[in-house]
Amino acid sequence: LMAVTPDIIALDATARKRPGGGTLETLVAQIRDRYPSLLLMADISTVQEAVTAQALGFDCVGTTLYGYTAETAGHSLPENDCGLLKAVLEAVTIPVIAEGNVDTPERAARCLALGAHAVVVGGAITRPQQITERFMAAIGAQSTDGA
Repeated sequence: LMAVTPDIIALDATARKRPGGGTLETLVAQIRDRYPSLLLMADISTVQEAVTAQALGFDCVGTTLYGYTAETAGHSLPENDCGLLKAVLEAVTIPVIAEGNVDTPERAARCLALGAHAVVVGGAITRPQQITERFMAAIGAQSTDGA
């Protein structure tokens, strides 16, 4: 990665096991030692992981992996009026990036209104199949309503 001189690198900061049995703490320390000015984003799935990431010196956290770990499977960021995002925002002082299932402009605006530093939209604009499915679902729902 450093051959292309990125400004920031996102790391899986969940409690999942790491390749080679290393720890997140060791990986972050190695990166900081070698590249002290590189910004690090922690991709997290729980509030505790966000707190740990802040303690390890990450520059920001993203809700990227909420719903994608064994502990959070079946959940998504928009549920409970972005309950995870709210809890993370209360638990850490570093910037929080809302990411994962932010698939409408209204959801993006809500995340920002709650205090997210930024929003990653991702698949909502980069996956034509998902965009088409949302349109078809809305059209199908209207058709069954007698319109």
